[in-house]
Amino acid sequence: MAKVYIDAAASFEPKFACGGVIIKDADLDFQETVLLGEMDNHEAEWATLEFALKAAEELKLTSLIVYTDSKIIVDTFDKQYVKNKKFKSYYDRVLPLTNVLDMFIITHTPRKNNRGADKLAKDRLYKERKKFNLN
Repeated sequence: MAKVYIDAAASFEPKFACGGVIIKDADLDFQETVLLGEMDNHEAEWATLEFALKAAEELKLTSLIVYTDSKIIVDTFDKQYVKNKKFKSYYDRVLPLTNVLDMFIITHTPRKNNRGADKLAKDRLYKERKKFNLN
């Protein structure tokens, strides 16, 4: 079973976000960042999950345990319900990506246990902000 760590980072001025993904398996150590565009941190967490699931699909992984510090995402999967319309659109897109897997588990992890993905997201955000001379 592959372990997937996700996190997002967002800035207010200019308003944009980045995500970081780490996927580890027996013979795999995949690390990638993504510039997500204009969104807040909660939406960026959803966009990063979607990015991670698509990456796992491309890597032909079939069993995943996803670690995130986003309680909103974990609660959504636990309840199988989301109230926020914006988050619902993400849930509606990621659910089919999880349904084709042999096994999918998503669990909340404290921020201190998700430092790798957190660092990837923040480093990419810093790099993007630097392009605007905002650091």
